[in-house]
Amino acid sequence: MKNKILLLSLLLLLFCGTTKANDVETTPIEKKIEFGISTTTYPDANVAKSLGTRAETNSLNLDIGLSRLRLFGYGQMWFNYKHANKENSNSAEVKRIILMADAQITDKLSFFLMYDAAVSELHEYYAQYAFKPWLQLRVGQFKQPFTLESLYSPTFMSTIFYDPSVLYLAGIASDPLVGNHVARDMGIMFTGDFWKNKNGRYLMNYSIGVFNGPGMNIKENNSQKDVIGMLKYMPTKNLLVEGSFLVGTGHAQASSVYGATKLGDDYSRHRWNVGVEATFAPFYLRGEYIQGYDGGIHSRGGYINFIYTPIKKFDIVLNWDYLDKNTHCHKKAQKDFAINGWVTELQTYTAGAQYWIYKRCRLSAQFVYTRPRVGEITREFISQLQISF
Repeated sequence: MKNKILLLSLLLLLFCGTTKANDVETTPIEKKIEFGISTTTYPDANVAKSLGTRAETNSLNLDIGLSRLRLFGYGQMWFNYKHANKENSNSAEVKRIILMADAQITDKLSFFLMYDAAVSELHEYYAQYAFKPWLQLRVGQFKQPFTLESLYSPTFMSTIFYDPSVLYLAGIASDPLVGNHVARDMGIMFTGDFWKNKNGRYLMNYSIGVFNGPGMNIKENNSQKDVIGMLKYMPTKNLLVEGSFLVGTGHAQASSVYGATKLGDDYSRHRWNVGVEATFAPFYLRGEYIQGYDGGIHSRGGYINFIYTPIKKFDIVLNWDYLDKNTHCHKKAQKDFAINGWVTELQTYTAGAQYWIYKRCRLSAQFVYTRPRVGEITREFISQLQISF
């Protein structure tokens, strides 16, 4: 109930803010409503460019006077058939209903809001001020700048699931010590573009921020802060190379299955990653490697994502992911953990296709084959209908 009241209050605030004239404009003008095209769910174009060539497109803008308000969102519905542990199961569900509002209050000041109506949860709320293209300040709750995939919206992810390595190591879900907070946290971050080429295109983008650490919609639970940063280099418009890091102290939401950390303990939580994204039509390729350290436990993972577009609006998708949650855990110990339902090392293969019905509306079908080093193989068929507006 509190989240709904807060959402309605913030939307009212956003609407009121858009009806004000620009601070530097003193001459009365005739207000009119216009529609335009946006490039991303993020309110500033510079950050949009840094997301690479598969950023969201074609969102609807609503201009009121000199200010701009964008109201947009998307829904995703799944049907899943799964064979695991010699049993079959199936389910149909509404996975996400995301509502977003982006208010461009002045030329430099903007505010962004994201709410998931499927689970009644506020995901993002932050203000951003652009001093210069190379210096923009963001304050509030938002995605942490760690790994390329964690920054990408599910609306243009080619795989229906996020990769297990990114889910676990970027703090999105599946790590009991961190909890499921979709890689969002309260913090303050500087971001921007710099180093133009002769054609006026920025070659570099950076993000560096300080975050509370416990995750989305949770108050600070220790005296430590996380420092997270990312640097992207775009030598051509079709190629992006990135590196990111996380240095922090976690507060365990559960005890580690490996015995290194107990519930409520503070523990060292460090990460680093490198990645590349390339688009050479009709092919698209993205890959990342991630390494982690959690209070004495070393982990690693990575993925390769490939898309082939043989005809317009139709994609063939292939994906491979590898995750090792404890690089020093030998096979015999992994068997003991597997008995209790905990998989330490696994590879995930995905193959499928997607058809773009209209702009960001699509129908996807994929087969997911998960092979742990120890334990039962899992087979899944999943289809998804995505409607964006």
